[in-house]
Amino acid sequence: MNRLSESRLFQRFWDIAGAASIRIKVLGIVLGVIFLLGFFITLQLRGALWSTLEHELVHQGDAIALTVAQQTALMARSDNRELMAHLIEEYRLHYSDANHNTIVDYIVIVDNAGNTVVETYAPYVDAQALAESPYHASPGQVIQLTFPWGGVLEHATPLNNELVLRLGLSEQNILNTVNTVTIQIVSITLVMVGIGLVAAFFLTWILTKPILSLVDATKAVAAGDFSQRVPRWANDEIGELASAFNVMTSALEQADRERGEREALREKYIRGVIQAQEEERKRIARELHDSTSQSLTSLLVGLTALENSSESPAQTAQIKDIRQVVSATLEEVHSLAWQLRPSVLDDHGLLEALHRYISDYQRRHNIQVDFVEHGLDERLPLALETGIYRMVQEGLTNIARHAKAQNASVLIERRNGKLRVIIEDDGRGFDPSVVPTGEHNLGLQGIRERAQLFGGKLTIESAPGQGASLFIEIPLEADMEPMQLEQGL
Repeated sequence: MNRLSESRLFQRFWDIAGAASIRIKVLGIVLGVIFLLGFFITLQLRGALWSTLEHELVHQGDAIALTVAQQTALMARSDNRELMAHLIEEYRLHYSDANHNTIVDYIVIVDNAGNTVVETYAPYVDAQALAESPYHASPGQVIQLTFPWGGVLEHATPLNNELVLRLGLSEQNILNTVNTVTIQIVSITLVMVGIGLVAAFFLTWILTKPILSLVDATKAVAAGDFSQRVPRWANDEIGELASAFNVMTSALEQADRERGEREALREKYIRGVIQAQEEERKRIARELHDSTSQSLTSLLVGLTALENSSESPAQTAQIKDIRQVVSATLEEVHSLAWQLRPSVLDDHGLLEALHRYISDYQRRHNIQVDFVEHGLDERLPLALETGIYRMVQEGLTNIARHAKAQNASVLIERRNGKLRVIIEDDGRGFDPSVVPTGEHNLGLQGIRERAQLFGGKLTIESAPGQGASLFIEIPLEADMEPMQLEQGL
């Protein structure tokens, strides 16, 4: 459980730290190092300085205590307590003035039983606290005491066999000196923090500037702009990365150029094939109409005349049967010629041609088709109309051959500078991620290639058992002349 909690805490910390930018990380590391270094240096210096000053104060206290004890010992023999009190007061004031680096809090002379003989102390010293402080120092010993007014180093020096001098030196000077040095160290640390911030900011700028340039260039490359190059800032690892990136984009640019050339060549071939196909369709439709249809019509007229002039019932019946076959063949020829190249498309436009085609489609395949159009008040260029007609024709043909549908719909819409064609059915559907095989794939590929020739695209939405939808979107350029679209076919 503890390991799981630690792992979660670490993961949480890493999520927060990992989300910070490199600049924030570097600044945080620099500031952390400076603060930790300043903190530990301050602690070490305070401890070392306090120990040194305290050691010096002990030596000073020993010297002062010895001096006072020697001078006071002479008077202690005469037991002149008033003179002793006056003398130790003068010594206290003398060693507490500005010329000495010491502050004498008190001087007390006690007997072997610890009773006070004479004493003197500074005004801020609490006499009661001093009196209640037990005398536990041995002659020649230095102890550290803590009173309400501060810390004291007490020196015990014997005057004679009966009296001992207690001299208390204040640690206030040590505290003031240590605090002053601490403030200086903190000030230096803050200055170092400022310098560290500037240095870290400059360092992170050096580090992140080429990385950000690489990020921007990478986004541009991802958007398809392979002309991006980044400068090599230095000969370090980031410089090597910039050079490798430039080599990569150069290779991508060359590959994209070659792909574009291949695509342009492919579109040229496809355009030529489709144009030749349309021209051949026109020629065959014209031949069927002008030659085959006329011949069948003449044959039908002759059979009608022969039937009318025949006097044999059996012969008349045979002629009638032949005439009906010829009539059906003539209708098939007319239908075939119309499917190859409906003349109504050239004469009356896309909508009329689709209406007639869909009407004939419903009759031949018994599939109900709902046809809707919006925004096509004016005719489109003939090449685009032909392309849309062929795409709708191929889409409905696929439905009749593969979808097993009962209903279908065709929507043609012109809006916001685009032409949208949607062909839907309620058939068995298929998985668009699985490439269809056979005629179905050829039909969809033909629709896609025709859409691409006009700068458009085909999107397929389908699922097994849920029908299929073909979305064709073609941009319409406002300044494009009809002849340009004619050449696009």
